[in-house]
Amino acid sequence: MRKICYATVLAVFLSFSFLSASEFRVYLGSQVDEHATQEANEAAQAARMSDLKATIYTTPDSFQKVAAFYKGIAAEYMMPRASGTSGEPRKSDVFGGELWEAYFIFDGAKDLASSKLWIKIQRPYIGEEIRNVTAIVVSEKK
Repeated sequence: MRKICYATVLAVFLSFSFLSASEFRVYLGSQVDEHATQEANEAAQAARMSDLKATIYTTPDSFQKVAAFYKGIAAEYMMPRASGTSGEPRKSDVFGGELWEAYFIFDGAKDLASSKLWIKIQRPYIGEEIRNVTAIVVSEKK
């Protein structure tokens, strides 16, 4: 009886651990944007953020579809003034159109600053040019 109790407690503990931390999974059909990834990593180096590694994926799929995928495997983090997946898009000062963005934390951290693995989903992608694709920006701290 005691062994069953310990096994149950262990199982519950492990399930909570898996719920609060997960691994990043690439959204099916997205592709690494090598040029944007290189630019992001060079900008991080220039800002003396050598412990940060970025990888940028893009997909033609809608923001809502991509956000729904990640909502199932990571914790959504609501940035102040960010639209999030449940809100409305906001007007962008950069190009005057609608900007959708959402943030997801994979390691159970309480916010992006303390997270070692988080993503930003954004549509449209704003880099050197504005592209009508959904971008998945993966940020990893070493």
